[in-house]
Formats: sequence, structure tokens, C-alpha cells
Amino acid sequence: MELEAGQVAVVTGAANGIGAALAAALVARGLRVAIADIDTESLRETAISLGDKVIAVPTDVAEIDQVRTLADRTLDAFGRVDLVVNNAGMGAGGPSWEIDPTTWDRLWAVNVGGVTNGVHVFTPHLIAAGRGHIVNTASLAGLTVGMFGAPYAASKAAVISISESLRGELELIAPGVGVTVVCPGPVDTQMFRGLAEFADSSGDAAPESEAIPPEIRAKLAPMMEAVTEMAKETVPAARAAEVIIAAVESGKLYATTHPEMALAARDRTEAMLESFGTPR
Repeated sequence: MELEAGQVAVVTGAANGIGAALAAALVARGLRVAIADIDTESLRETAISLGDKVIAVPTDVAEIDQVRTLADRTLDAFGRVDLVVNNAGMGAGGPSWEIDPTTWDRLWAVNVGGVTNGVHVFTPHLIAAGRGHIVNTASLAGLTVGMFGAPYAASKAAVISISESLRGELELIAPGVGVTVVCPGPVDTQMFRGLAEFADSSGDAAPESEAIPPEIRAKLAPMMEAVTEMAKETVPAARAAEVIIAAVESGKLYATTHPEMALAARDRTEAMLESFGTPR
């Protein structure tokens, strides 16, 4: 899908980070953009900074009625939708058995429900128009194996699977509507900065937990050091926006900011196949 002036985009999770950078890049190309986020004040400030081609719609993407309102507001203001970016997300971590079920539920509702709600509400508009593109934000964490981040990694793996299924369905039913799932590596966002700061804080690299003995905490230090090293490869959110735009315009299903880090997905797959006893 070629992005051009006059088209309309919807970007969730757009108060800051990748969403805000993407909205700015789209406005620079002449698109009109509806930006959505649960952080109302930051969303308003972002909209002001981007000018009169942008409307801000405070939205909790976990609530289907609020996503429907986002669609209604977009259509009322701009009369069409061409690009939908289901980008809103949150993180949570710790030992899997210690994470409160309400944390699991909320993260899943935002990271997965936010995508499925966006797909449910906006896809019929794109199908009716016979054109458009959907972008779902996942993560390299959804392709690789990581400890102490099960809710986040599991939710992003789900986003990848949802996107793959959606792509196949639309190829059959509405071939003019494309799908991209973006799997960022370390990007300079509030979420990643928080993780990097935690890993680098006060020499106590491991999560504080009574369930983890001190000798095990010491063994976790290399993992936190790996996060610190990964932080050195952080790219600006504007770079992630460029990657997304390029993927949309080339019709790619998969996109990432860090292709070299994505090689870990191959290692994981090879380990699975070896465990299954799959013949070479």
C-alpha cells in the first residue's frame, strides 16, 4: 500500500514512543491521523505538537466500546480509514508464579485484546473500501525465549499468530487489504528505558523475590547484563516508524528494527525441531 496525502490512519498507543513517532511520520507524508491512548494528557500534548491534521481520541483499547468510539470519531472527522496501527501495549515481569492474575488479565486485555478489538472494529471498514492496511505491534520477545517476562512474551507471540491468520484470511477475502506484524527490538521508549534502568540499578540485578534464593539471584546477573548490553543497541522511535512505513509500502508481513537479533528465533525453532526428533 502506497502511503500518500489524503489518506487516514489510526494509531493506538500514540501518546509517546513508537506510536507518537509513527503518527508524526504519517503527518509529514500528508496523512490525517487519529491518535489514541489511555494517557489523556500526553495524548493531548502529542496532538497539539502534530497540528491540525490530527485528532486525539482518549481510548482504552481493552474496551471494545471505546474502540468503536475511536472508529466513529475517525470517520466523523475524516470520512475514511486507510491504515490501522494496533500499537498500544504494556509490560509486566517477574517470576511467572508470582505475577498476580489481575496483572496477567490486564496485560492480555491490552496487548492482545487491544489488537483483536482493533481488528474487529476496523477490518470491516477496510474490506468495504477494498483497500487499506493493518499493522499490529508485537515484539522480538514473541519470537524468542526469555525469563521473567512470560506475560509480555506470551501476549506478543499471540499477536504474531493473530496477524499471520488475519493475513491469510484477507488474502482470500479482501486481497486489497494488507497486514504487517512489527517485531521491534530495543527501541527508545518509556517501557524499554524502564527495563534497562532496572537491569542497571544499584548492582542488584535480579528481581527481588522471597521465592528466589540468593544463589539463584546471582545466577540471574548475566541475564540482566545482557539487557544492559541490548540497551546499547537501542534505536530511536523514529527509526521504528521508518521500518513500519517501509513494511506497509512493500506489503511485508513481518518487520523488525533489529534483524540480527531476530536470528534468535531461528535458534529457538531449531531447538524445537531437534527436541521433536524432526529428521533433517
